[in-house]
Amino acid sequence: MNKRAEPEDVDFLVESDVLNRLKPKMREAAAKIRRAILDGRSILVRHHADADGICAGIAMEKAVLPLVEKVNQSNDAQYYYFKRSPSKAPFYELEDVVKDLSFALEDQERHGQKLPLIVLLDNGSTEEDITALMQAKIYDIEVVVIDHHFPGELLTTEEKDGEIVGATVAVDDYVDVHVNPYLVGGDSQLTAGALATEVAHIINPEIKDTIKHLPAIAALGDHADCDEAHQYLDIAEEKGFDKEHATKVAECIDFEAYFLRFMNGRGIMDTIVGIDNVDKHEKMIEALYKEYQKRVDTQLKAALPNIEKTQFDNGIYFNLMDVEKFAHKFTFPAPGKTCGFVHDKVVKEVGEDKPIITLGHGPDFGVIRATDAVNEMFGFSVNTLVSELAIDIPSAGIDGGGHECAGSIKYLEGLGDEVLDDIVDKVKNMEKI
Repeated sequence: MNKRAEPEDVDFLVESDVLNRLKPKMREAAAKIRRAILDGRSILVRHHADADGICAGIAMEKAVLPLVEKVNQSNDAQYYYFKRSPSKAPFYELEDVVKDLSFALEDQERHGQKLPLIVLLDNGSTEEDITALMQAKIYDIEVVVIDHHFPGELLTTEEKDGEIVGATVAVDDYVDVHVNPYLVGGDSQLTAGALATEVAHIINPEIKDTIKHLPAIAALGDHADCDEAHQYLDIAEEKGFDKEHATKVAECIDFEAYFLRFMNGRGIMDTIVGIDNVDKHEKMIEALYKEYQKRVDTQLKAALPNIEKTQFDNGIYFNLMDVEKFAHKFTFPAPGKTCGFVHDKVVKEVGEDKPIITLGHGPDFGVIRATDAVNEMFGFSVNTLVSELAIDIPSAGIDGGGHECAGSIKYLEGLGDEVLDDIVDKVKNMEKI
């Protein structure tokens, strides 16, 4: 069975040192997924509900379904043996794992199904995932993680010719295979959508042409800028997805995902990314993008006049906005997205090469966006900021994280002002590295 599950040796879609160093782990992930199909275990894919996560989920779906149908002759095999569910949070929430375990145990009892293989895409790497993963491991459920979020401190590292070729982090005690660029000296610019597409291609090489444009859409959705991202954009352009069109597709995915909430929207998303119902793709993008722009413009009209802009002595441009008071609630774009749009608008005015930080906050949460210049010049990281705040104000119940230059923070409403003052103070006193 293991021999049959062993994937073919295929080349990556792009040239990349990080991918080459990750290859053994990616092949291991592919083998685990192929083995689960042969074992008659269902595969449960959980992914973040944004353009990057959804592209990762679709790529995996397109690779796995043909193999599931080949192994299981039932007409409904793809519904019994494969499930794809989006998660609102960029980590595996307790709410999600409780649902997944509950359904899995019920299916085992009622239908005699084996417990599933859980595949986490664009989440699963951070310490926030551990509580949920711990529950899954109690039932000996196998877990594969393909993610690009910062996984925390490297506990052990293995080096070759001065480069990290392998590392372990806290979450590795609870997962069976962990694919993350940080574990081989990479960073979050190589998106989960790209990693999952490459793994999907290893699982099922026949679907290469169907999914090869997805990494470019994922990269644009996550504002990734690296050599691999540019190569993926060239591949997408060959397939008729130039940068402008791929950006529109990414924005339409985010727009539609907001309304789908916890549904995977299989047919709709396939049309949006141009995999199925290709004849309807252009019409769908045109209709959604028009509505997307309208709603974003409405939100920005409310938000932009109410930004508090400051330039500190250290050169950092700091923008503060109360998204609870000065943005429309319960509609698209949500607070996190609104903060992103406001930040992009300010960056266009001030310049991409300038150190700019935008903080959109509500009574008990904050959303942070920063330019790469802040990270390069000051060593800024949202994860470090969250850790420092938790030490400074232990009674505020601070939690959160994300990427170096984009993330969120939660805290107790009663200490909100104290947390915000501490954030402003830290940004004001940051020194160049």
